[in-house]
Amino acid sequence: MKMINIEKTGKRIRECINTHSSVKEVAKHLGLTLWAVYKWTYGMSLPTIDNFVNLSDILGVTIDELLVVEEV
Repeated sequence: MKMINIEKTGKRIRECINTHSSVKEVAKHLGLTLWAVYKWTYGMSLPTIDNFVNLSDILGVTIDELLVVEEV
């Protein structure tokens, strides 16, 4: 069985945001609070599917590049 590793996915989201944009810009573009985006980057929660799609578009990466999926 495979599952998304929330902490590692958060780290990857944080790295992509730092490379391509900023938390402030991502939050503004998605109409979210800074706290909502920070929760993703620290592995406290995951974006909704819609937000994953828009986040990947903003950052110029695929959703697969944002997700860390592991065997459990």
